[in-house]
Amino acid sequence: MTVSVLQSMPGRPFVSGDRVDLCAVSEEDVDFLRDTVDDPAVWPTIAARTPTTEKQEREWYEERASADDGGVNFVVAVDGESVGTVGVHGVDDVNGTAELGIFLAEEFWGEGYGTEAARLATTYAFDQHRRHRVTARVFEGNEGSIRIWEKLGYELEGVHRDEVFVDGTYTDVRYYSVLEDEWDG
Repeated sequence: MTVSVLQSMPGRPFVSGDRVDLCAVSEEDVDFLRDTVDDPAVWPTIAARTPTTEKQEREWYEERASADDGGVNFVVAVDGESVGTVGVHGVDDVNGTAELGIFLAEEFWGEGYGTEAARLATTYAFDQHRRHRVTARVFEGNEGSIRIWEKLGYELEGVHRDEVFVDGTYTDVRYYSVLEDEWDG
């Protein structure tokens, strides 16, 4: 079942690619992000276990989207339309690492937008945050995300068996990484 989500118009692009722009998350994006997270096709891929309310998404926006913890969240935009989000999280300045997380609204899956957004965010992490190592996690069965990281040259480091309980099933989690000297973005 495809659920149509309310599209927001993102702000000015901060990072631009060929087809995808990464824009700072704004308060106007809260409804789009909540509707996308609550989509039955999306929430199992990000381990959401309960519906996200507007209040919870606004709290996330106020506390996390603008937090000064070294991480950054972007709205992924195509032709001025919000299609998803990508974030650089778990920033560790001592060890030079960060983790990327991404999700797109279902109607934009399979178009290459996730790959381009992940490429832009990886380059951003290396070039703007001087990361040495960037990681990503994927739940087993999320073939689209697995293809993204493998297409971009991330190495599969290992699989944590039955690490998360999602949608009634214990699921393996694949861990990927790329080092700055391996990245050709």
